[in-house]
Parts: sequence; C-alpha cells; structure tokens
Amino acid sequence: MANETAKLDNNLTLIYKYIPGVKVVSVQTWMRTGSVNETAEESGISHFLEHMVFKGTKKYKPGEIDTVVEGKGGVMNAATSKDYTFYYINIPSYNAEVAFDTISEMVFRASFIPDEIEKEKPVVVQEIKMGKDRPTSGMWEEFSKVMFQDTPYEREIIGTEDTVNSFTHDMLLDYYNRYYHPDNMTLVVVGDISYDEVLKLAKKYYSDKRSVKAGKRYDKDGLTKIAKPVELSVKKDINQEYGILAYPAEGISRIDIFAMEVLGEILSGGEFSVLNQKFRYDNDLANSINGGYYGLKHRGTFLFTYNCQIGKGDAVKAEIIKTVKDIDKYITEENIEKAKNRLKSQTMFQREKTSSEANDIGYSYTVEKPSYYDNFVENINKTDKLSIEKAIKTIFKSEYVWVRTMPDGRSEQP
Repeated sequence: MANETAKLDNNLTLIYKYIPGVKVVSVQTWMRTGSVNETAEESGISHFLEHMVFKGTKKYKPGEIDTVVEGKGGVMNAATSKDYTFYYINIPSYNAEVAFDTISEMVFRASFIPDEIEKEKPVVVQEIKMGKDRPTSGMWEEFSKVMFQDTPYEREIIGTEDTVNSFTHDMLLDYYNRYYHPDNMTLVVVGDISYDEVLKLAKKYYSDKRSVKAGKRYDKDGLTKIAKPVELSVKKDINQEYGILAYPAEGISRIDIFAMEVLGEILSGGEFSVLNQKFRYDNDLANSINGGYYGLKHRGTFLFTYNCQIGKGDAVKAEIIKTVKDIDKYITEENIEKAKNRLKSQTMFQREKTSSEANDIGYSYTVEKPSYYDNFVENINKTDKLSIEKAIKTIFKSEYVWVRTMPDGRSEQP
C-alpha cells in the first residue's frame, strides 16, 4: 500500500503508511538538521540538544516523558547524525496519542532547565571519552578530516569536551529556535492505525506555528579533491590492524544511489561476495572486509574497510587498489542480477516492520531523496551495467585516502 503525504497548515510534512494487523505504530519526527549545520563553536550542539529535550518540557518535568511512554508500553529513543536528528516511539496502536503528545512536546516546547544542562554535560563528556576508547575512533576522525575537508562534515557529531562544556541555555535555545520548526520537520507514522486518526492527532499536537528566523541549512554539493594519495596511521593498544581505503564521491543529492547500492552488494553482499572471495578465501589477507558507498547529503565516498593480522595491511591495500582497477570485470550481468535480487528481497523483509519502514521513509524524505523510499525497487530494477559504469566514472579516477589503525606495541608479546 502506498504512503499518504500531507502538509499541515504550518508547512510540516506528514507521511503515513498503513500496515494492518500488527497492532503497533511507529511515530517518528525527523529534523532536517544535524552537525552539518553547526559552527565550529557549536560543534556537538545538535547531539547535546537531542539529550536535553528529554530533560523537561512545558508539560513534562525531567524524567516524566520516559515514565509516561514506558507506562503505556512504548519504547522511545533518538539519534543525531551529520544531516539529521530524529525522535521515535514504537507503541501499541491504541496508545498512539501518547507518542504524538510526548514527541511534540520535545520538539516544540523543551524547557532547557539550566540545572539539567549542567547535569548533562558530564554525561556527554563521558560519552566522548568512551568513544575514544574504541579501536577505530581515531582512524575515522582522521579519515573525515581528509575526505570531508573544508566542510562541516569533517567534524565529529558529538563535538569536543571544550564545546560541550561551553554550551549555555541561550545557545541551546537559539539553535532550537533556528532548526526545530515545522518547516524543518517530517512527521512519519507507520503501523496499524487509520489515516483519519493520524491526521486528527497530527493537527492536535503538531500545529505549532513559530515566528522565528529559520537557520541556514548547509547546501554546498561538491566532490572533495584528492590530488595525490593520502596515507595516514593511528596508533592504538590493539593486536590487529584496522583500515579504510576510500575514494571521494558525490553526495546523495547528486549521485545515482541505486547504482551505488547494486555495486556495494556485488562487492560485499553475502558470504561469497567478490571481496570475501578475494581477501578471505583465495588469499587469506583479511579477517573481514567490506566495500560500498557512504553518502552524506552533500558529500560522499566509496570506501573499503577491513581488519587483518599485523603485517598484512600493505598487501590488503595493494589488493584493494587492484580490485578497483579491475572493477569492470566484476560488474557482470550475472553479478548485477544476483545483487538486485538480494537488495529487493532485503527490502521486502525490512518493510514488514513498522519501525524499519518508518526509518526508511523518514531518512529518504529528510535528505530530500524521496525516490530512495518510494521507488526503490523500481529503480533497482532499472539499474544496469551502463548506469553503474557511469556512476563510478569520476570516483575511481581520483587518488585514494588510506587511514589505518596499527598496534602501538603495548599488546605485542615478547
């Protein structure tokens, strides 16, 4: 069944999909803002604000929203990325109004209580510290600085200890007013509930009309120029190597995302994919390896990630470069057809779940690529060898970026 799309009087976009018989509904509110819209001084404020809207609103005191939602059988959470922020509640259909009520309070009427702001700072700082303990954290930071250089995409979503500790009530409220307004929101409702009921609840809870100066959204499409190969290493207390070898690509606003999906599936889909066959079974070079397109709205990259035993990294790098040079020989009609069938099958299974369906809709519409959801299967069917070759024409002609995490020696046995 096709989804219904409507605009409320305040210009908020509502998207509805009916899934009968499941007795649950997923209510999600997607914001067209993430770390890409932050200044250097605001780095991490989108993520911090996501935390703070749970800490009290005009109607609910700190801690009450979680209690109310859980008491009605709901599960709620949120996430912040570089391009978007979203809030969701999955709940029994007969309690759907609770989801509309609580999320609308968070996105329209958050309190930003000063004491709660100060309480939350050490929580997020601890999150930053824990993130740095991951084996690959420094590697991804260095990679982003090179691959997305001179754009806000180069910064970490979570910010830094210094920026987080600098946030004030006025800074949060200013950012909230600039980006949390109806014109910047998509309300997605998927599940066992009628469209009439959804429209009634949307109008009741999401009709807020704000008279604010909307924040500027980052809109500079482009292809990062890599003039010569970049090779960097990060040292960590680990006993194997992790790596990224990548090429710059257009963002999802401009690239043929369906061709990228098919190519990624050819390379990495299934146990006997091209990369598994070459790197694990034929040559025993890598413990794991994947290749595919990673797209942000205005920038992208085609990357290969791997981990391998110490001493094999250079051979892995050389084999990846060889694979790229020989890419045409893997884009066969047989491989394309198998990849397309797997992608369509995965999509059909995923769309049986209300939350997954709502996620796909919210993401596609928020990054302003509705065809990625609405016409996914049709566009995958249309993808052929020529469209893949056209899509990668500018990608693999560029120089590469290779960043790896290597042991610092502390874990090596005598």
